[in-house]
Amino acid sequence: MFEFETMRLSWRPNQYLMAPSGLCRYSKPHTLSPTFQVPVDELRDAVMAVARRQPRTEVVAENGAAAKLLQRSKTFRFPDDIDVRFLKQGEDGSTFAIYSRARYGIRDFGVNRARVRDWLSQIHDELAA
Repeated sequence: MFEFETMRLSWRPNQYLMAPSGLCRYSKPHTLSPTFQVPVDELRDAVMAVARRQPRTEVVAENGAAAKLLQRSKTFRFPDDIDVRFLKQGEDGSTFAIYSRARYGIRDFGVNRARVRDWLSQIHDELAA
């Protein structure tokens, strides 16, 4: 699975990283991950439920601690890679890191940023239900 600890963001603007403080040694996240007051298994289930509902999205690999997904653009079906890591946070909290990026090209018109933010909103809704 993807190694958030040693990843390095590229110069390309077609990527978006949300991670908890200190997880990525060589890259500063675009935004910090929130902490959820639920067990890590419950957060993982919510994230994966949201991911599976997304159009043109497939789960490439998954284990208890991480997942690799692929989402294709609507018109040209270009692939975007999405890696997620689920982490325990404190005694009874959890968080996750997500790195979404276009496989091809340089610009993505904010698609990866919008994806992470949209999924985060849906995850909050999923956990509240």
